Amino acid sequence: MNGPETKKLILLVDDTPENVQVAHAILKDTYKTRVATSGAKALELVKSVPPPDLILLDVVMPEMDGYEVCTKLKSDPATRDIPVIFLTAKTEAEDETRGFEAGAVDYIHKPFSPPVVLARVATHVMLREAREQLAREKRMVDHLLDNMLPGAAVTEIKATGKVAPRRYENVAVLFVDLVGFTGYCDQHSAEVVIGSLSELFILFEESARRNGLEKIKTIGDAFLATAGLLEPLADPLRSAVNCALEIVESAPRIGQGWRVRAGVHQGAVMAGIVGRERYQFDIWGDTVNVAARLTSAASPGTVGLTESQGQFLSGLTITLRGAVELKGKGAVPVVEVAPATAPAA
Repeated sequence: MNGPETKKLILLVDDTPENVQVAHAILKDTYKTRVATSGAKALELVKSVPPPDLILLDVVMPEMDGYEVCTKLKSDPATRDIPVIFLTAKTEAEDETRGFEAGAVDYIHKPFSPPVVLARVATHVMLREAREQLAREKRMVDHLLDNMLPGAAVTEIKATGKVAPRRYENVAVLFVDLVGFTGYCDQHSAEVVIGSLSELFILFEESARRNGLEKIKTIGDAFLATAGLLEPLADPLRSAVNCALEIVESAPRIGQGWRVRAGVHQGAVMAGIVGRERYQFDIWGDTVNVAARLTSAASPGTVGLTESQGQFLSGLTITLRGAVELKGKGAVPVVEVAPATAPAA
């Protein structure tokens, strides 16, 4: 039995006082009740706060019968999820069919049997609670998916149950790496370190979103995002570089002042979901490896690119680095892009 502070609210709709009294007597020890003596009054009361958890509705009423009331309730998004049980002396099969077609969940015949009324009300109250719990859990799952996967991947997995692995052309891959993070970890508590990382990664995620990039994941103190992977962009390379420059310029304003280095490379990548117990959307390929190597080679406060791709970025402050040894690639001509206003040291 529900405690007084948790009793569910039942709206009784009947134009006959004797019927209302009988129903109230049956329900009063287990539920709170509210009474409407007409269909119009029921439609008014159902919008009050708190709304009823269930409606017991008479069929035969003047002006507006129970079928019409139920139809109006089910056509309104604000009230359509409230279960309706008809309490009526109309016992023909076609009457019950009409009630179910109007949206009722059950039918109780007059004269009332108290155990039947209580059992059926309890059943439908519990069913509604179960549906609401499932809806809450679905929202939580959706929220987790939105945080774990790019938006387009979430849409695909909801529609098909998977994200098909694919090769994508002309994707710009961005890595951002913190300068001096290992030493910082050695000198500060876990709470301080995690707090700093959280603040920085929020900055990175917001910059990525503003520039049309998709966050792929964080790897320790590194941030990985893509431009033009699942969402089309007119110029993925410039979008990724603009995002990197925004991060380079903004990071020193976080906490005691952070410096970052970044690398961007555009080309083909493979992408898909790996794992079964925990979803992980990831990307692979030479483009990813080159972007990571360019990040390691870049000077603090700059964005590293190959010279061949840097030539497509007119209007930016670009410095030639010359040939730089990149692991697995040999000596590669590299350029560095810096913000127009150099970040604080």
